[in-house]
Amino acid sequence: MESRGLIAPDERLGRGVSSSKSANRARGGRVSYREFMSGIGSIHISVDRLSVAPLDEAVSIADSRDNSRGRNFYGWAAVGAASAARNGRGATASPTPDNPYHADIVLPQAAADDRNAQLVHAQELADASHWQSR
Repeated sequence: MESRGLIAPDERLGRGVSSSKSANRARGGRVSYREFMSGIGSIHISVDRLSVAPLDEAVSIADSRDNSRGRNFYGWAAVGAASAARNGRGATASPTPDNPYHADIVLPQAAADDRNAQLVHAQELADASHWQSR
């Protein structure tokens, strides 16, 4: 398991998509900002390190995660780590026991309780992302 820490700017990070509507929209070239919204009070957006994880293993982890939540996994909204780290954001490896390829896009602390700021960051991330199939 990789240790916590910064990730390379050339890595691809993927936000798992478990909505068929969002997946269809993203396949058409338009990722919804909703895929990158963090919860109120949170500055962490959970992602997978797609450049590090073997695809079959990343799909298996995502399927397991979404199945445990009663959802289906369709693919990822993928964004480059350099884009993820713009405008005061950061990207940090944060492996978990269930996902050694887990990372977080970290918003500035001021965005934790500011939905408008979270929306701006989510839209920037969506605009910089593209669809990656499972």
